[in-house]
Amino acid sequence: MTYVVAGGSGYLGGHLVGALAARGEEVLVVDRAPPRAGVPHLVRDLREPLDLDVREPRIYHLAASPIVRATSEEAGRRVEEELRIMVNVAELARLRDAELLVYVSSPAVYGNAPTPTPEDAPRRPISHHGLIKAMSEDVVEFYSRVYGIRGLIVRLTNVVGGAMTHGVVLDFVRKLRSNPGELEVYGDGTQGRSFLYVDDAIAALEALEGSGAEGVYNAGNSDWITVREVAEIVSSAMGLRPALRFNRCVIDIKDALGSEGWPGDIRLVFPDSSRLRSLGWSPRMDSRAAVARAVGDLLGGR
Repeated sequence: MTYVVAGGSGYLGGHLVGALAARGEEVLVVDRAPPRAGVPHLVRDLREPLDLDVREPRIYHLAASPIVRATSEEAGRRVEEELRIMVNVAELARLRDAELLVYVSSPAVYGNAPTPTPEDAPRRPISHHGLIKAMSEDVVEFYSRVYGIRGLIVRLTNVVGGAMTHGVVLDFVRKLRSNPGELEVYGDGTQGRSFLYVDDAIAALEALEGSGAEGVYNAGNSDWITVREVAEIVSSAMGLRPALRFNRCVIDIKDALGSEGWPGDIRLVFPDSSRLRSLGWSPRMDSRAAVARAVGDLLGGR
């Protein structure tokens, strides 16, 4: 069996490729840059059609921009590019009779929804990032329904740890290294986030693949913490006590209630992952422990 990992050179893709290779699987990474792990790869522009010599592969699609915030001009380009990539990956799955097509999505598709948010909650994204994810999910659902491909959509929640390339934890570490006496926090710090350590995220993908499941699954922790608590965890780990400066001047969305830190920021990201838990998966670390471990990874150079 061959695994094709689109976006296998990225943060989460790199961890997935490493896990598959450690299991002895045959892995082919398709990305615009070589992967970190020493596995076969094709340097390809995923915006172009993918003509790969594989039969009945299992395909993971993780190729996407990790940046949630975007200007209108950037957002328009991203919508066009990422949807084109999604269709190209789905077409590869159709043409090569894929056994499985996994798309790694995000709770951003829910927008400001009641929490904990189940998979069947309405999708009402408030950012272009969430919009792209929702539209890409529709592509996977279409190809699964029309062409009989086993499709999995996994909405992963705030994955942290091990060579992070983006996110609030990395942002705080960088800011404190630059200015140990003050830490800028977008919004008022009361925004809530559920965090998942990267090893638990990979375990969720493996559990779903092995279960024979299809459809949509949330993958997140059973708790959440505030952005202010994240700032305190990071500061403590670095042995600092900075003054927190809350920047709320960037708020500009229709239903802002005062806590959002930027246009499209969600007040509370806390999905209901009980459906995935019923398959036997459970994270080893809660949100606070995941953040603390992630800070340790960053400070330790992992």
